[in-house]
Amino acid sequence: MQRNLVHVFDVTGADPALLDDDPTVRGCLDAIVRHAGMTPLGEASHRFEPQGTSVVILLAESHLAVHTWPEHGTAYVTLTTCRAPASATFTEDVRALLADALGAADVAVRSLV
Repeated sequence: MQRNLVHVFDVTGADPALLDDDPTVRGCLDAIVRHAGMTPLGEASHRFEPQGTSVVILLAESHLAVHTWPEHGTAYVTLTTCRAPASATFTEDVRALLADALGAADVAVRSLV
């Protein structure tokens, strides 16, 4: 078991309406959890006025979080975990998923060990 592995997805140039749509944002997180092969235990979320959201999913393996700034067309997604995701292509798959689901021009990825 690894002590700490963090994947950071920095979303830019995204559609503000999609970034502010709770079902769209939550759907992205659910897909990431499934693709990583991880176990969700609970969640917390907060809507900001007039726009934006933060959602954290507690995982048996640690946590997944997203913070959106629709007014800037950006989002920040982090997966912190004690084990590697199930798929060897996880980061590229999630990059494509986020770009497609959020209409993003770019999704920069960093993995920290």
